[in-house]
Amino acid sequence: MRTLGQLTFIGLATSLSLALLTGCGDGLGVGDGGGASSGVGGGGSVNGAGGTGGPGAGGSTSGSGGMGGQIYECVPGVPVSSQVPRMKNAEYDNVVFDLLDVSTLTASGNAKPSSLLVDDYDGAMNDYAWNGYVNAAELIAAQVMATPTSKAKFMACDPATVATCYEDTIRGFGRKAFRRVVTDAEVTSFLRLTTITPAGTPEQISEGILQAFLMSPSFIMLPELAQEAEGSALKLTQHEIAARLSFLLWDSVPDQILSDAADAGQLSTKEQILAQAQRLIENKDKTSPAVAAFHRDYLDMRPGSHWWSVQHDPTLFPEFTEAAIEPMMQELDLFFAEVAFGNGQFKDLFLSNVAFVNNVTAPFYGLNPADFGPELVRTELDATKRPGFLTRAGFLTSFSSKTTSSPILRGAFITSKILGIDPGPPDPAALTTPVPEGDYKSNRAMIEALTSGTRCFGCHSKFVNPPGFVMENYDSIGRWQDVDPLGDPINPVGNVLLGAGAKEIHNSLELMTELGQGPDAKRNYAQSWVKFATGRSPNVNDACLVNELNLKLAGEGYTILTLLADLTQADSFRLRTRGN
Repeated sequence: MRTLGQLTFIGLATSLSLALLTGCGDGLGVGDGGGASSGVGGGGSVNGAGGTGGPGAGGSTSGSGGMGGQIYECVPGVPVSSQVPRMKNAEYDNVVFDLLDVSTLTASGNAKPSSLLVDDYDGAMNDYAWNGYVNAAELIAAQVMATPTSKAKFMACDPATVATCYEDTIRGFGRKAFRRVVTDAEVTSFLRLTTITPAGTPEQISEGILQAFLMSPSFIMLPELAQEAEGSALKLTQHEIAARLSFLLWDSVPDQILSDAADAGQLSTKEQILAQAQRLIENKDKTSPAVAAFHRDYLDMRPGSHWWSVQHDPTLFPEFTEAAIEPMMQELDLFFAEVAFGNGQFKDLFLSNVAFVNNVTAPFYGLNPADFGPELVRTELDATKRPGFLTRAGFLTSFSSKTTSSPILRGAFITSKILGIDPGPPDPAALTTPVPEGDYKSNRAMIEALTSGTRCFGCHSKFVNPPGFVMENYDSIGRWQDVDPLGDPINPVGNVLLGAGAKEIHNSLELMTELGQGPDAKRNYAQSWVKFATGRSPNVNDACLVNELNLKLAGEGYTILTLLADLTQADSFRLRTRGN
């Protein structure tokens, strides 16, 4: 139980944090310009006030590619962005670990620190969300002070013997927590905790200071409030650029080298920014989570999506159990890291035969589970049957039905998420249309009959069914099949819409090859990276960067990690503009 003295310091720490809100915009989450879209930040999905960052002046043209079926014309300029986005919860966990070596909270059942926070959302702070930060700060501070290794990362001196210990701690830890130099006024505010009555013990004072830091808006948010003009935009400070780099690539605070570069004014040119980006990217352990997070966003692996939601018939597929879901999820993260950090290019996402298999998922690939243990093992599969992530169990089991494969789900995913083609919503009346009576010998024949009506035929015959039919060699749980369960040999041929027109594709390897080299898929991938990195919806200004990256992707030898570094070379990475 907390003593009266401890409660006093906790209360003052909270009051101090509330007082520090002034000067940070209209509350936690509203920028100085009320911007239209979020700015660059951790994992590319920074929270802030505002809308979607629409097309703006200059308009757009409709096309067969691009997200939402729309290709935006390039209009040079810096899009409006929020100036005070909040950290995402995943970033919060990373930052707390990097700063204080705390990954779980013993007082909260060894849950992650962010378990006390509300789910990520856009918009201003509300009371419920604020209380989450207060509760998390209290538990983190108490645990740090009770753990010598964590306490040493917070303060390197003993306030009982070093007269300047509190100030040294505030300036030293504050430089890391705020991602900038702490101002003298802020130091004075924090030092109030050392002079209140009744006097606290050194432990209580230290804990109160740490708690106040963890509740400060300068910690919770990633403010970009620079006022120095460059043309019609505002130039970010060196420390704001450093934070953009580290939160984009590491989902966390800058390391010492990057902080020193910011302090020395060595993030002024694109070349200096690129050098730091390339250095950060070389750290696979720190960067691979961001790479995985992007690909989850690119493929729409969000809660409530079709991913991981199918319950397969246990009488038909006893191999599939709930225990398979987690390793299938982990396999895709590992796959994308494997491709990216193996100097892989865009096409390798669709052609690599590397899988990560354990004793639970081995049967999906026709492998003997006795040859594997519970840990995922890097395994090379038949490159003609298992090219790329779309032939991995995670995708195939998710985009199927309970009892059969689903050409509709698989084809619609490839068309919309990979090619960026929006065929439009289905006719609601068609969703309940029963399969016409008939003696079907294949799932394909059944789907063709189901979608042959006037309400369905145009969309399904052109956009949806063909790529799905090409994937029919994979059953409901992703096992290879040459014969349909209804009796006929599998017919994987389809006229798939690629680029300017349809092309006859004969098997999954041929389809993956076309996707890996196709212009629509590459542009959609480039646009997905820009959207992820900036937190903005596609717009005419960001279209200039999309065009540049798309052009580079079309060249041979352009790797995914090079693309990631090149995201930092746009003017919009080091500049911002206010909303109206």
